[in-house]
Amino acid sequence: MLTLTLTLAALTAAPTPTVADTVYLKPDFVHTPEGVAENVVVVVKDGKISALSTADAVPASAKVLELEGHLTAGMIALSDQSGMDAREAQDTTRMVMDGADLAHAFTRDHSDYDRLAAEGITSVLLTPPSGTLSGGRTALVKPGGAIVAPRAHLHLSFSSSLFTRGRKPTSYAGAIQMLEERMAEPKGGFALLREGKVSALLQADTRAEATRAAAFAKRHGLAGLIYGCARVGDLAATLKDSGLGVALPAWNPGGNERIQASAQALHKAGVPFGFALDAPGRHPASLRMAAAACVRAGMDTNAAWNALTSGPGSLSGGLGRVGAIAAGFDADLVLWTGHPMELTSAVERVWIDGETVHEADLPEAEEGDDQ
Repeated sequence: MLTLTLTLAALTAAPTPTVADTVYLKPDFVHTPEGVAENVVVVVKDGKISALSTADAVPASAKVLELEGHLTAGMIALSDQSGMDAREAQDTTRMVMDGADLAHAFTRDHSDYDRLAAEGITSVLLTPPSGTLSGGRTALVKPGGAIVAPRAHLHLSFSSSLFTRGRKPTSYAGAIQMLEERMAEPKGGFALLREGKVSALLQADTRAEATRAAAFAKRHGLAGLIYGCARVGDLAATLKDSGLGVALPAWNPGGNERIQASAQALHKAGVPFGFALDAPGRHPASLRMAAAACVRAGMDTNAAWNALTSGPGSLSGGLGRVGAIAAGFDADLVLWTGHPMELTSAVERVWIDGETVHEADLPEAEEGDDQ
């Protein structure tokens, strides 16, 4: 395990707040985008990470919460349908729904979000179900109820699953033509896309579809990400040149070799990426399993962890707010019993915006044990 000694500049990135209105967390290990560090105190104020400090720099009168285990940023699921009101999320009578906002489909108190938090997932990118050429605008939300980005991307599909007899588009050429027409005279969501006020979420299931999606994005100068293609790593150089990121497909038991190979290729090329979850159809634990499978296939442990946190943080509309333990970021934190890339490690406690939203049930002490 790589252990870092954080520089003085990193530890003093923000002034240490007064004792009265702060929480000082001192775990055994702290996971930053650069690696794992010891002897670090995470200072939380008003739901945000105010500073990283060394233990000996904490005021003597401060109450420091000693934590056993590894403290990380919460994981981020790219592409998910948890807790969504289906009536708001899809209209099968229309192929283009560029004015739809999935934030309106967000059901804040849905039980799906309890399951996500229990697995260490603190943000999800709500995406439309497949079946439309443009399914609306994504939203980055938190299980605790906050909407981080109500309009993060405009969804555009390049998937052949769109093509149905008797309904346009019936071919790739027809789909591209429909999209080009809307880009030529942009209104609604397409106007926001052209103006750079939202990014593009480009759905593609195959390498050929991903190639078409990347070419469309380059033609129109679009920022965003491609999701759904297991072999997208074959296009790593093209994606690096275009500036697009990637949401790799959701993990399934067996048959993930192409996803693992793509993750390696994207990492080597410097392309930011994360993983889709597509819950509630999949168990939330599958998000961490996707990254762990990449580690078993040879990926650097820290790179795999970043693909669950800082990588998707930069792609989901939460840039600078979620995905990292760093000054200024939201205090979305997870305490693990061990290194999170070890699947034997379990979630002990979860904070969202500095508030505890989940605590694992601890075994009761047996009679005679020290209390």
